[in-house]
Amino acid sequence: MSKKLVISEQEKKTIKNMYGLNEQDDMSFLQGLLKKAMELANKDNTSTDTTKDEESSSSEDKMTSDVDITNTSEIDLSNGNFDSIQKENIKLLIDAMKEEGITDPLTQIGILSVISKESNFKPKGEVSYASTSNSRIKSIFGKRVSKFSDSELDNIKRDPKKFFDLVYGGRFGNAPDEGYKYRGRGFNQLTFKGNYKKYGDLIGVDLVGNPDSANDPKVAAKIALAFLTKGKNSFPKFDSKEDAATYFADINAGGSGASSHRSKAIAATEKFDVKNLA
Repeated sequence: MSKKLVISEQEKKTIKNMYGLNEQDDMSFLQGLLKKAMELANKDNTSTDTTKDEESSSSEDKMTSDVDITNTSEIDLSNGNFDSIQKENIKLLIDAMKEEGITDPLTQIGILSVISKESNFKPKGEVSYASTSNSRIKSIFGKRVSKFSDSELDNIKRDPKKFFDLVYGGRFGNAPDEGYKYRGRGFNQLTFKGNYKKYGDLIGVDLVGNPDSANDPKVAAKIALAFLTKGKNSFPKFDSKEDAATYFADINAGGSGASSHRSKAIAATEKFDVKNLA
């Protein structure tokens, strides 16, 4: 059954004034009213779509503003006073860890703390010992240099190639004249031809043929991770970042557990925190 909508003349007049409808006959009035209703409906839809677009844009802007390289994964770097290069290299290292399935933040901090004390997240070649005291050199290299007088050692250390060939030559795969060629490089100061071969094979890079590639940050990240994890991605459950740093410092020192390696790595943990650690 159809129904009639009855509008009084006064109501019709009110509607005409409200919406600016000046038609005089009923048909024109109804057509004008219908047109106005459709215009209002379209306006509401446009307004709703605009609001959604604005909300979406606002959400995207918020997501972008929330991306901060200072906070990488679950690790807070804000205490480290790192520059942009260091932050980018830390991100490379964390990404490399994730690729290998190392996602525990304490484990990540343990690895980062060792690398921090080794190179401060800037891969580099082992520096000259020209300005290092002879007593310090003798304590580091022992019998490799103990037979030389101070004047002889002064002469040797002024020439980096002569010095590194002396202390590293003929050891761990090095020919006598290859100590300088395979001196320490990268994030963790990879040293000796044997190690360049071993870890180059592990990561699929010809480090023996191109030892300077160990200073490329992406390559250096893979080397450091392979060296400190020995290819594993499962480690003890660490109770603290200090425990994790001690564990990886011992690996880096060849299992010697030297207190200096441990203390420096533990000190470096102050640069890192775990976000929302219960």
